[in-house]
Amino acid sequence: MPTKDYTEFLHNIKQEYITNSYVVNDTFVFELELPVKEHTCPQCHHTTKRIKDYRIRTVKFGMIQCGTLIGKYRQRRYCCTHCGHAFSEQNPFVRKYMQISITNLALLFNKLNESITYTSIAHTCNVSITTVLRYCSMIHIPKPNILPPVIGIDEFKGNAEGQQYQVNLTNPDTHEILDILPKRDTHALLRYFASFKRSVRLAVKYIVMDMSLQFKRIMQALFPHAHIVCDRYHVCRLVDWAVERVRKREQNKIFSYSRMLKQNKRILMKRPESLTDTESIKLCELFRVSPDLKRAYTLKLVFRDIFKTYGKEQITRHLKHWLQLVKTSGLNEFNNFLHSFSAWMPQITNAFLLPYSNGYTEGSNNKIKVLKRISYGLRHFGRFRVRILLLSKKMAPTT
Repeated sequence: MPTKDYTEFLHNIKQEYITNSYVVNDTFVFELELPVKEHTCPQCHHTTKRIKDYRIRTVKFGMIQCGTLIGKYRQRRYCCTHCGHAFSEQNPFVRKYMQISITNLALLFNKLNESITYTSIAHTCNVSITTVLRYCSMIHIPKPNILPPVIGIDEFKGNAEGQQYQVNLTNPDTHEILDILPKRDTHALLRYFASFKRSVRLAVKYIVMDMSLQFKRIMQALFPHAHIVCDRYHVCRLVDWAVERVRKREQNKIFSYSRMLKQNKRILMKRPESLTDTESIKLCELFRVSPDLKRAYTLKLVFRDIFKTYGKEQITRHLKHWLQLVKTSGLNEFNNFLHSFSAWMPQITNAFLLPYSNGYTEGSNNKIKVLKRISYGLRHFGRFRVRILLLSKKMAPTT
């Protein structure tokens, strides 16, 4: 049974307020009554100690280690001797017309900052799920008034309010989610960013994104002074995917030659200096069987040399040289780079020239997916957005 010594520390209940305590079916019940003292009438502002009547209020203080904690509060009503107005006494643990205590309500809002379900929050606070949803809907987080010099933008699959994809807007410098947009629609995105003042939009210097043509056109139209930076991870991943497509095409030929060469994807993705002696021998055998796979792997290694290249002109020259190698390689799986990399040449150059990436944005997308997965989906976009932004503020680094 809980001792009275901890009640003030945890629930704002002083020991002298407790007149009795008992247990009923794993529920710990405290009978509470405040001492008589002078109160100021809210109607005429005169003081009085005249008691009119008492009312029993059930107060939910949440869960404790062995069960739930309930308060049976014998609330006193005073009657003003000057104007006759009746009013309830003030207390430190529950607000007017409410059953959930102040400390329990604070716990509920703190739990909304965590990656847990509404059901878990309701169980911890000993309230219904509807109550948790109602309080979550009361939270209003406005969109930001200003934008930082560096912003990151990416989409994620949220499936909220009939829209399959939502948009995540972040600050890569401070590791903070700026806002969550309800849908990936060109007109909606244009209206959202156009709502910022022109001076705010002109202050944005860098925008980090993946190779989305939709995002690129919107940002170029509304942020004319900003440099668009492709995310390095997405650029390198496209090259790895091209190597994987060649491997899949050549897999039947490799398998018919030797079953020992079937498991080869991991070897092709590893760095040459990280290969063991056995893996190096296996890789040489793969190249002997499949010249196309050797050319694809060579293209990948040549492209990765861009990390050793410094300066804008040198990076651009390296990319153009690599595209020339792609053109002469004869590999159809790499032909799409001739168009896409040429169209995105300035943005890809910025990816390897500037220190910005979408790493934090991708990480926050993963946390959003975790929240959505443990909740089996969050269909109400308003509450979904609030949970994401609260979680972002909790995870943001303190300065």
